[in-house]
Amino acid sequence: MHQSRAVLAGLLLGLAGAAAFAQPAKCPDGKPADGIERAGDARHCLVVRTLAPGQISRITPKVLLVFLHGDNGGRIELKADSGTAAVLAEKLQATTIAIQRPGYRSDLGTSDGQSSPGDDDYTPQNVEIVAAALGNLRSLNPGKKILLIGHSGGAAMAALLASRFPGSADAYLLAACPCDVPAWRQWRGTSAGKGGIWSRSLSPLAEAGKVSPDTRISLVVGNKDENTLPLFSETYVRALQARGVKTRVTYAMNATHVSVLRSPEFFMLAGELADTLSK
Repeated sequence: MHQSRAVLAGLLLGLAGAAAFAQPAKCPDGKPADGIERAGDARHCLVVRTLAPGQISRITPKVLLVFLHGDNGGRIELKADSGTAAVLAEKLQATTIAIQRPGYRSDLGTSDGQSSPGDDDYTPQNVEIVAAALGNLRSLNPGKKILLIGHSGGAAMAALLASRFPGSADAYLLAACPCDVPAWRQWRGTSAGKGGIWSRSLSPLAEAGKVSPDTRISLVVGNKDENTLPLFSETYVRALQARGVKTRVTYAMNATHVSVLRSPEFFMLAGELADTLSK
C-alpha cells in the first residue's frame, strides 16, 4: 500500500509539472484542468481520478487507460483502492484515469453536463464534453496512446466517441454495451419494467456508419447478461463489419452484466489492445 501511494505521488508530481508547463485552463469550478482531479476546458470539466500501478518499474509507458463507468442515476464513486479502474491499473501495469461522466456527482465533486435519475444522457452535448476531456488528457500525456474502456452506458458513450470524435482515443473496449439503444430500452421495459423511450440519447448502432474502417474496437459481453443482452453487441458488431471494421464480440462465460468487469475475457481484451498500442 505504501509503495502504491509513493508511485501515485510520483505520477501526480509528474503530471502536475506537465500541467504547470502547459498552463491548463481553469475549469468552471475554479480547479485547473490538470488531468489529476479535472479534465476538460474552460467551458466544461469532468471529475477524474488517476490510478497508478504499484510497481513503477513495470509500468506500460506508451498507453494511458481511460475508464468510463456505467449508468447509475447521476451518482457514482471513483474508488482509489478498488473498482474496475484500480484493477485495470494493476493488471495491465498502466496508468489508468477514471472519468466521472457528465452531470454525475461524487465526494470528489460534480462533473459538468447533464444526467438524471432516469439516465437518458447519451446526448450530443455530453459526448462532446467527454471528447474535450479526452483531448485535455491527450495533451497532458504526450507520446501516449489512449485506450478508452467503457462499461454499459460508458460503453455506449465510448462507441459514440468513436463515431463522432475519432481522435479522442486510439482504441476502444466496450463491455456490456447497450449499443442499440431503442431495442435495449424496449427490452428493459419487458424484462425489468424499466422501459420508456429515451428521447435525448444517441444510439451507437445508428451512428455506426460514421466509424472509420481502421478503428481498433473490441466488444465483450457476459453470456448471462440479462440487462444489455449479447444481441445488442452482436447487432452493432455486424454494422461495424459492414463498414470494414475488423472487430468481433467476445463472450465472457458465466458472466453477468456486472461481473463481466471481473472476467478473464475482459482483462484479456484490454491487455491485447494495450499491447497493440504499445508497439
